[in-house]
Amino acid sequence: MAWQAYVCDTMTGLLDVPIDLPSFRWSVSVSNSSLSTTRDKGTESTEASGMQLPWGSIPANTAGARERMLASSRRALVLMWDDVPVVFGAIGDRTDTWVDTSFSLRSVTDILSTRYVIREGVYGTGTTISDSGDTKGQKITSVTTDSIHWSGLSLRAIACRAIQQATSKPGGTLPIDLPYLNEKGQHERTYDGFDVQNLSCADVLKKISNVSGGPDITFRPYMADADHVRLRVEAGSDSEPSLSQSGPVPMLTAFPGGGTLQDVKVSYLGPTMRVYGYGSGQDKAQLAHLSQDISLCQQADPWPLSETVVGFTDDDTAALVKNHTDGRLNAVRHPVCQIQGTVALDDASLGEMWPGYLVDLDLSDYPSLPDGTYHLRLMEMTGDAGSIATLVFDVMRNPWY
Repeated sequence: MAWQAYVCDTMTGLLDVPIDLPSFRWSVSVSNSSLSTTRDKGTESTEASGMQLPWGSIPANTAGARERMLASSRRALVLMWDDVPVVFGAIGDRTDTWVDTSFSLRSVTDILSTRYVIREGVYGTGTTISDSGDTKGQKITSVTTDSIHWSGLSLRAIACRAIQQATSKPGGTLPIDLPYLNEKGQHERTYDGFDVQNLSCADVLKKISNVSGGPDITFRPYMADADHVRLRVEAGSDSEPSLSQSGPVPMLTAFPGGGTLQDVKVSYLGPTMRVYGYGSGQDKAQLAHLSQDISLCQQADPWPLSETVVGFTDDDTAALVKNHTDGRLNAVRHPVCQIQGTVALDDASLGEMWPGYLVDLDLSDYPSLPDGTYHLRLMEMTGDAGSIATLVFDVMRNPWY
């Protein structure tokens, strides 16, 4: 088994030719997996970098043909392990020399950061009547009055509607499947066209994920047929924000000198007892809430007090600020730890083991953790052109406390 790379069309996912990549680094994550008291959830991140190709490895014979084959943004690459697509990305900024060319890939999320959730033909084309100042009562032109309003939908349906709006434009096509487009739910969102600076599709998706109970949102590449790679939106539901998975939960093992998970590392973080949360508003009118649990400071062998501050500037009610601040406290009120390790890709069961999925780890005789089976959530996979990948699991409560 080995890595394979294909040049393809960014808009349609149509495969063109295989291409030899001497070296590269790749990373796939479902959301922020940092060991931190203030981390936002965020959305998926897919990266591939360090690609440096000698001109002789590019199957094109003229300067024009080489440029068309590797045109930044217009062309993409898909990286596959054993015919399973792992990374899809558009060719980003490219640097050419006499002997080679080098570039990184732009993920779908990165592409959507340059697309805006606003209807065609409405920006700056509206009229309104001024209600203040010297112009009160006068007609003002070249303004934006259009709003997009969706209601009665699930959060992941609203995410799909946003992607649809951002890609249903001239030249906006991307090979993305939107399976939740009409899923019913209890949520609504309004996107005002005049607020365009806050309406990049990537930012809209991030805000949907970061609300309390917000779903994981990721783009999973797959082969639609022998000639096309596509990306399917996979997202958690309103009732279960984590990604669903079919089939049995993969099992990894780790013990001194062996196991399928090697080079096991465990990082630790102490508890945080107080979270100062703030919402919208300014100065003395800014919404605020203090969430706290100081019980660990009052036990026989006490922990020292630790406090943090987090902002939820989109929260415009006291209830929302309280909800989000309480949620952040619940995530950090206990000592936590995080496990990572390496696996051989031949043992990783790609297709069954993706960031966002559950994995069981049977751990024995580790110096600082009790023996047992740990039910973990895979958050990130990284690697290079070789056959070893690093797995980073979600932060969990320190089992000793």
